Amino acid sequence: MKIGIIGGGSTGLLLSSYLCEHHNVTLYVRRQEQKEALNEYGLFLSNMETPFVIHTRLIEEIEEEDCFIICVKQHQIRDVLPHLHTINRQVPFLFLQNGMGHLEKIEELNNDIYVGVIEHGALRESDFCVNHTGKGKIKIATYRGHDEILPILIEKLNQPNFPVVISIDWEKLLANKLMVNAVINPITTLFHVPNKEVLTNPYLHHLAEQLCYEAATVLHLEYKTEFEKVKKIARQTGENKSSMLTDIENLRQTEIDSISGYIIENSHSAVPYTSFVYNGIKAIEYKHRIGKAYD
Repeated sequence: MKIGIIGGGSTGLLLSSYLCEHHNVTLYVRRQEQKEALNEYGLFLSNMETPFVIHTRLIEEIEEEDCFIICVKQHQIRDVLPHLHTINRQVPFLFLQNGMGHLEKIEELNNDIYVGVIEHGALRESDFCVNHTGKGKIKIATYRGHDEILPILIEKLNQPNFPVVISIDWEKLLANKLMVNAVINPITTLFHVPNKEVLTNPYLHHLAEQLCYEAATVLHLEYKTEFEKVKKIARQTGENKSSMLTDIENLRQTEIDSISGYIIENSHSAVPYTSFVYNGIKAIEYKHRIGKAYD
C-alpha cells in the first residue's frame, strides 16, 4: 500500500520504520529541518546501523495515498484537519491518539474513520532516530465507516514482529487506554518519576487508586478490573518515562486536556484528585510557557 503517516514524533517514526519494509511509506512532518534530516540520513530504529529509506514531505505537500495514519497528538489534530479535507473521500483515516478528546474534532471529516491505540513504547531520540522501548500491539476499531474494510486494512498492516489486531468496540478500546493514561501519565509527570513508582511508592499508589476510581466512574468501567490493568502496565513499563513526562522535559505541550480534562468535562460530580493533577500539569505548562506547535 501507499501509506501516509502524519506526525514525525515517536509514534510516527516507529510506525514508519516497521511499515516501510512492506509498504511505500511517506511521512508527513511539520518542520523543514526534520524533512531534510530524514531525506538525507534515513530513519534509524533503536541501535540499528542501517537506516530505513522513507519519503518525507511537509504536511503542506500532502498527496493522495491508499490510507493515512494520523499520529500527531490530541492538541495537534486541529492543525492537520484542513489538509485531510483535501483528500479523496474513499481514502480511510486511522487515528492513533491518547485520550478521547479528538473524537469531536474528527466528526467533520467525510472519510471512513478508524481509531486505535498503540501499546508500544517509543522514544524519539532525534529528528531521524527512534528508540523502540517496549513491544506490544496496535489495536484498531471502526469508528465510522465500512466494517468490511477493517479486516483488509489489518491484514495489510499486521506483521509477526509488529502485530496489528481488530477490536470490536471502539469506545471501550479508547476508554481502557484513557484510563491508563489518566492514572500513570499525570502522576509520573508531576513527581518526575518512572512508571514503576506508581507501584512502589505507597503515597503515589494511593493517588493512583483515587485517580483510577474517579476515571472508572466517569467512563462506566469496573474500578477493580481497571486498576489491575493499570498496575500491570506500570509493572511492564516500570523503567520507562511516560509520554507526558517526556513532553514536559522537552518543553512540549502535553495531552492533559484530552486525558484528565476529558474526565473532568464528562463527570457529573466532583473529581478532586483528577482536578488536582490536571491543574498541576497545566501549572507546569504555564510556568514554562509551553506552546502548541507540533512535531
